[in-house]
Amino acid sequence: MRVLWFATNPGCYNDIHTKGGGYNGGGWMSSMQQEIMKQDDIRLGVSFCMDGQPWKVEQGGTTYYPIPTHRKHFTDKIKDLLYSNDLTRDKILWPHYINHFKQVIEDFHPDVIEVFGSELYTGLATIAAKELGIPCCLHIQGLLSLYIYIYLTPGMSRWNYLLSSGLRHTYANFQYLTYWQRSCLREKAILRAAAHVIGRTDWDRQAMEMLAPQAKYHYGGEILRPEFYEQSERKQPLTTTITTTISNATYKGFDLLLKTANILKNELGLDFIWNVYGNIEPSFYEHLTDIHHKDVNVCLRGVASASELRDALLNSTMYCHTSYVENSPNSIAEAQILGVPVVATNVGGTASMVSDGETGLLFPATDPYMAAQRIITLVTNRDINISIGNKSKDIATERHNRHNIIKQLLDTYSIVKA
Repeated sequence: MRVLWFATNPGCYNDIHTKGGGYNGGGWMSSMQQEIMKQDDIRLGVSFCMDGQPWKVEQGGTTYYPIPTHRKHFTDKIKDLLYSNDLTRDKILWPHYINHFKQVIEDFHPDVIEVFGSELYTGLATIAAKELGIPCCLHIQGLLSLYIYIYLTPGMSRWNYLLSSGLRHTYANFQYLTYWQRSCLREKAILRAAAHVIGRTDWDRQAMEMLAPQAKYHYGGEILRPEFYEQSERKQPLTTTITTTISNATYKGFDLLLKTANILKNELGLDFIWNVYGNIEPSFYEHLTDIHHKDVNVCLRGVASASELRDALLNSTMYCHTSYVENSPNSIAEAQILGVPVVATNVGGTASMVSDGETGLLFPATDPYMAAQRIITLVTNRDINISIGNKSKDIATERHNRHNIIKQLLDTYSIVKA
């Protein structure tokens, strides 16, 4: 079977520009690709957006198609500013991508196409596939059309966000908000073109009933980074150590993290260290909450490799996830498969991964006091801490079983192709 992926990142593509990077959470797509490439009856093609690359590259038995990104002309940018409420302005970019995707499809001749994510321009490959009559499934990642309602976190006004970094950044913040709104319009067009979708939580399944009622829903798990499947031993530290991975998006909840840390230290007197990994810029959130991260034992560790993050988790009392909206965060899965208990906001698809009181502890996203209570529960009850960690490891080991996930995916391809 010839399978063509349209992906949000280069996967296993070997190029100097893909090395390193600035993000903790990547890698699951590469992990999936490595397993698919082991299948003797699969010929894989992968297309993604990246400038300055050859149009077609053969590497390790996979055909790669790097697509150049499209830049708007200066006059278009001026029009974007003048007509900021016109969400259809994004459509001037669509033909560039759809035409490139059609060229890739016609060159590779796939039996089935899998498109990863509806958030970015690569999602437009669903439209290209539909117009060419090629069987296609859309793999749901996040959903901007739902995220946008919580993009500005509780207590944050639009003007507060626009002026958060000073006047010189106001235009950039305005453009970013507008880009999100236009991206939701694009995402809805992508979802309407999908005949099949792959998801993994009750949240995204229910969302598809509203956003893509014409599409058949299939369950598909995610393969984690290889480092997290290695046999490892968890060691609880003497000092309470909380670990979080996070990005700088407002809906990821760094403000909630600061509020919770403040309660733990200054109201409950807990002796702890809260290690935060990721590309977070704290000043905006500190201004919003009037809490400085260093004053509440929050240590910003920067971006970590998979092995560094694995070791940090194995030496943690717990993992805490503070997002205001999520589908199925791999950071939670990585903690669970290591046997590290999770405290998380009860939002989006998280409840499909964390059964409250059994494989983790959930709390309302707007309640830092309840977050603190859940954390204290795992600090003061060692037996509960260990029990939840062990149960979550058993569940996550089965949920992220590589063999089962590949079988599910191949079965889905057969249904889509039929």
